[in-house]
Amino acid sequence: MVGLAIGWQVDRATREATRNIAAFSSSLVESELFGHAKGAFTGAVAGRAGWLEICGKDGSILLDEIGELDLTTQVKLLRVLQNREFQRTGESKTRKFEGKIIAATNRDLQAEIHKGHFREDLYYRLCADVIETPSLHAQVQDNPTVFVDLIGFIVQRMVPDVQEELTEEIACWLETNVPANYNWPGNFRELEQCVRNLMIHGTYRFKKPLEANGTNGAEVSQGIDPQIVSLARKILGLELTAEELVSAYCKIAYRKTRSFEKAAQLLQLDRRTVRKKSDSPE
Repeated sequence: MVGLAIGWQVDRATREATRNIAAFSSSLVESELFGHAKGAFTGAVAGRAGWLEICGKDGSILLDEIGELDLTTQVKLLRVLQNREFQRTGESKTRKFEGKIIAATNRDLQAEIHKGHFREDLYYRLCADVIETPSLHAQVQDNPTVFVDLIGFIVQRMVPDVQEELTEEIACWLETNVPANYNWPGNFRELEQCVRNLMIHGTYRFKKPLEANGTNGAEVSQGIDPQIVSLARKILGLELTAEELVSAYCKIAYRKTRSFEKAAQLLQLDRRTVRKKSDSPE
């Protein structure tokens, strides 16, 4: 059995063994997933069972951040799902996989397929049963009491002795201060940090979308690339020529993909054009 869970929250209380793919380099994930034989690579002083083997018969393995898996490993995982067989790295012996694989991601895998970053055949092997977790914003809109329950859950983990009193105080502050139609872009993690800030500092600075109002530019959320912010401001101020705009966009695409080939595919430009634009001075 296989499954695919798409969303922002994974229940860690489940019986499945959770393996976070994003926590390992692409070269290490394969060894962790399939295991390796002694001498398979430098440092492999002994054979080692991988996640699939440890899972055992009728067990379950949750592959968190499946969207981070590189294409080569995706092919090998696809074979496991099709044939229920795998081999340790550096070993010819075929082993049986008799467990269940559940995959989770916060990426839009359909978009990743379109970009060529995720195999379509692997997606359709995984998506036998898809559970899409609604965002915090959607949950609150559907049932406002969920908001208070989540605040209580966060407070209880940090200061259980004053949970009810503190939960009510924080909920009242948020009811008064949360901007209208705020969509909680950071979902549960943002709410958690918001509660922490309120407990420590008594306030929380909500992230605002890029706005064009005055010469001071725009307030933007933390974590957005400063060069993208700068480019957006110049676009809003009509400060760029078409040539400068294309050059800036090529630089951003290359910086994010670290590949002229991938950047060219995404921008639908010639690879040489992307390289020339990316190498041009700011």
